[in-house]
Amino acid sequence: MRQEVLEKFYEQDVMPALAQALENLETDFQKTKQDMKQEFIDCFRKICVTAERSRTISSSKTGFLSFHVLRTRILNHNYSYPAMSYDKEWYLNNGIMTGELDVSYYYNHYESLWKQLTRESRKYIQQFCEPDIETIMLKLFEPFHEYVVELMRFSLLEALETEEYEALKKESRFEIQSGEYFEPGDLIHIEQIEKNRYEILNTIIQTNDQSCCFQDYRNLDLATLTSEGKDFRYTDFRNCNLQDINFTNSLLMGTKFKNSFMRHANLMVSMIHDARFDHADLTDANLQYCVAFTGKNQANAWKSTGFTGVSFKNSCLNQANFTGATILGGDFEGADLTGAVFDKAVLNRSRFQKKQLNQCFFSPQQLEQIEIIP
Repeated sequence: MRQEVLEKFYEQDVMPALAQALENLETDFQKTKQDMKQEFIDCFRKICVTAERSRTISSSKTGFLSFHVLRTRILNHNYSYPAMSYDKEWYLNNGIMTGELDVSYYYNHYESLWKQLTRESRKYIQQFCEPDIETIMLKLFEPFHEYVVELMRFSLLEALETEEYEALKKESRFEIQSGEYFEPGDLIHIEQIEKNRYEILNTIIQTNDQSCCFQDYRNLDLATLTSEGKDFRYTDFRNCNLQDINFTNSLLMGTKFKNSFMRHANLMVSMIHDARFDHADLTDANLQYCVAFTGKNQANAWKSTGFTGVSFKNSCLNQANFTGATILGGDFEGADLTGAVFDKAVLNRSRFQKKQLNQCFFSPQQLEQIEIIP
């Protein structure tokens, strides 16, 4: 009988309430992501200062910077993640506490869900007690944690360029991650000081799995590289020579191309959700039929959090071809659009400056779709 009641509770109360809570969270996340980014960066800078000071005292370097989820804290309604600095041995040596990341804003909806389910459970007289609800809530925190991970990834590029982070002495391989203690966690960032260009090229060309995700390929000369249909999610190509590359039909979600030389690059039919092309030179690049979403919709139902938007801020898009592309909520502020082609492109909620409207042609329909800023 109790199992039947539990299944009924999940079906009629828990799952609908969870869906509504996550829908509300997604709305708040999109509305406040810029403000929350700045809060994360401010906290991140302090954590880096503390980590560097502590590691200097112990004559060691940081190999892992982890933001931990603690179930004991969640049970006590404490929604902050301790930030721990580990050396290259990771969990084999004790970590150093370097600060706290307050994520209570994103868990407000989790807390409301908890209160709602507690109230709803009273309908089932003498069937539930407080530990039952606690057990259920511990099973439901993961999708709320994923919004914290999304905030970190959204804030990452600016965080990596702070003086405090650059001053942090790191091991030859360095990782930022978030998750539970003694678990691999969600990967946020990887840095690899020593790189073998030929090994990297071989990996890119020969593999068809996820070996190229989250990789550090900064400052490499990869000009003329052809690698179609590759998975480069969250990989770092900043300051690379990517002239004449062919990444057709690739997954470039969250990929970082800032300051890269990408003239004549072919990214046709690629998924560029949340990619960063800030200050990149994309002269005569082919972005035909590329797709970049913002937020959530049926087409990206597989992703638990909404996308935050592709950025072409301050990039050079001279003669770049966006024919047939779908760019929803993209940021083109400061980009040079001279001669860029947006024929049949869908640009809903994408941001353009008023002066850019004279640099290339936009159809009347596109002018209604875009957001024009000063």
